[in-house]
Amino acid sequence: MNDDAAPNAAAAALEEAERLIKAGDYASARAMCEKLIEKFPADADALAALGRIAMLQYRWPDAIRLFDQALCARTDPVTLANLGNCYWKTGELDQAEYCLRGALALEPGFNIARTGIATLHHACGRFAEALAELDAVLQEAPADHQAQTRRGCTLARLERYDEAQAAFSKAVADAGHFIYPRLVSFDADMWARISGPARALALPQTAFAVGSAADADYVSLISCNPPYVRRFGLPFLRSFSDHAPDHGLLHLHVYDPDDAIIEEVRNEVARSRLKRFVLTTEQSPFPATRPLQRRAWYACGRLVHMNRWLAQYARPILCLDVDFIVEGGLSGLVAKAKGMDVALNPRVPIDSPWLDIIANIIVANPTPAAIAYFSAVSNYALATLEREPDSWLVDQTAMYCVLAMMRRFAREPAIAWLAPDAAEGLLWHMGHAYEHLLDDPRYRKYATASA
Repeated sequence: MNDDAAPNAAAAALEEAERLIKAGDYASARAMCEKLIEKFPADADALAALGRIAMLQYRWPDAIRLFDQALCARTDPVTLANLGNCYWKTGELDQAEYCLRGALALEPGFNIARTGIATLHHACGRFAEALAELDAVLQEAPADHQAQTRRGCTLARLERYDEAQAAFSKAVADAGHFIYPRLVSFDADMWARISGPARALALPQTAFAVGSAADADYVSLISCNPPYVRRFGLPFLRSFSDHAPDHGLLHLHVYDPDDAIIEEVRNEVARSRLKRFVLTTEQSPFPATRPLQRRAWYACGRLVHMNRWLAQYARPILCLDVDFIVEGGLSGLVAKAKGMDVALNPRVPIDSPWLDIIANIIVANPTPAAIAYFSAVSNYALATLEREPDSWLVDQTAMYCVLAMMRRFAREPAIAWLAPDAAEGLLWHMGHAYEHLLDDPRYRKYATASA
């Protein structure tokens, strides 16, 4: 290849890699960029593309390393801002702010960097400073729906709920397709809908049970549809059997099951060391012709029924995402909610209602305040699912918005906020994003059925 052809080939390869990234084919895009770097080790564009792939896969340390390498080859504001966002995600806020202010210095009108600085202020509790930055962004770009959404989040933190609602409505009007602001509501009508009695719902059916909750210290609750049972539920069951079989009851809730999946679970339980187990099932209230609502229901159905299960079990419930692997006893995690109504997992730092509280770990005690909270969460989720065609993340949005409104009306439950290391003893895969972890030997040990 001659000297002129090489840059052209590299540019074409990068263009194809960008197309693959947009299509979500990160593995192919990564392979293409790595081949480029073998030929051109200091190619800033290829290194930056690899960094963005790592960001999209939540591999923050890898992303930081790759962006650092790209910046050694060429300093540019976009890569510097991406590096700042990665430091933000890892909690290194001073480094994050340094990078973002550096990006803004390189390009004074770079609103992405200014919005990032606002996000950092928000994460550090400096809400007035965050609001000032966002107002400056919106003065230059009034239709920036991302900045408007963040402005709504910041106003909510300042307990200016009516203004927050107006900001979210403006973001929706400017973006249209941007679903998440449409999930957020602080208005009086929503409060009236959620603060009343829990919606009457069909009881989940018990497929089979082993042992009883009567002698269990706590209940571990996971839920999913049949494909996720096979991919993540059975590995969770096996790991729970190895590490936490003595003191807890494992409750698996399956949406839209068939006879085959029930039999698979029954056989797996029979082979395990589990002393207490229950399998419940239910049919989604949304038909197959409404796949977006069904998908969202699979994510939030456990919370819809949480108030009922708290009353039924009369003991703590540890609600976990199904794509965890249990690596140790769970009693310590349950104990983090001792003396409180609920223990919730914050994502710090963050500035989005649908991400402020993460639904991957929830500990709830059977107190009247906890039951009232989850009753309101149930009502909120159901109201949103009925209103919006795509309500993904409504589970997390509901927990945040209900808490904000309860705080507004002095009905907030007693909350323990889990520390960042709260998942100690658990390996979280987040199956839709952390595909690279599926090859982790800790996962593969349980992904393969016992002989």
